[in-house]
Amino acid sequence: MRLIVDKQGTQLRKDGERLYIQRENQEDESIPINVLEQVVLAGRGVSASTPLLYDLVRRGVDVVYQSQRGRFGFRLVGPVAKHSALRVRQVQVCTNPARALPLARAMISGKLHNQWVILSRIRGALEEQWPSIHQALTAQIHQAKRANNADSLRGYEGSGAAAYFAAWPLLLDARQWQFRGRAYHPPPDPVDALLSLGYTLLLNDIIGAMYRIGLDPTIGVFHTIDYGRPSLALDLEEEFRPVIVDTLVLRLIRQAVLVPTDFRHSDGRSGIILSADARRFFFKQYEERLATRVRHPAWQQQLTYRQCIQRQVEHLARCILGRDEGYMPLLIK
Repeated sequence: MRLIVDKQGTQLRKDGERLYIQRENQEDESIPINVLEQVVLAGRGVSASTPLLYDLVRRGVDVVYQSQRGRFGFRLVGPVAKHSALRVRQVQVCTNPARALPLARAMISGKLHNQWVILSRIRGALEEQWPSIHQALTAQIHQAKRANNADSLRGYEGSGAAAYFAAWPLLLDARQWQFRGRAYHPPPDPVDALLSLGYTLLLNDIIGAMYRIGLDPTIGVFHTIDYGRPSLALDLEEEFRPVIVDTLVLRLIRQAVLVPTDFRHSDGRSGIILSADARRFFFKQYEERLATRVRHPAWQQQLTYRQCIQRQVEHLARCILGRDEGYMPLLIK
């Protein structure tokens, strides 16, 4: 279970085996600590007692601090995982282009495949534009599978993403939603704000899963290694973005579950953010999406998407160690 606390003025404390949530003018709530997998504290006005933080870290519960806008701040991490051999091997593999490229090709071709599936499910809404979108995405999938270096693979990924998001305005009511494609922070429109928030939540889940298994999230195979960048976590996130976040955002908007009035301009800054109530609703919807059970195509088991993330991290670790022959991304149908 993930606990997200974003109401400013909230205080968290520990009493016995329970976590207590204290809000102003409200009766305290409590949660058993042993059911928690992650605690997200959003905003500087949320606080947690030292005994609680100590106990959470000791139990291996991921504790993440982020802004109310969803920007990652920092996380509390306990003792480093004991699998030092995995981390040594990770550095050897990820810095060797001949070893890293097959992993990156699998992840990016998986992402492009999943983007194609998302659009093909609602191709009727794309009308006469679908053939050209289909051709563009399938061409990039084939090219990505045969890319002979990381730079060309990045080009195929970028071209595929451009074709994919260019189709999104055709799926949305133009009278309400102005979406012209992905943009960097701050998000300039509501759709981009939802995507950015969802991707931040997803990235935190993947980083937590990597810490649990002993991988270093910062040393990757596709995203360039840079100061403070969780490159490997961003690599693995690629195949999950369409499956978990994009699908959720499209549903909430196309079914008018969220509407433009649920968003506002950020105080004193450029960019768009969700209102407090809408943000909490989105957090809940994201959690429900992670709890959705699907049949994993590789293991032929019914797993939640949260379990799929952990399985893919474990599979990636085995590939790095040479125990699994080749990385297989999570592919949807």
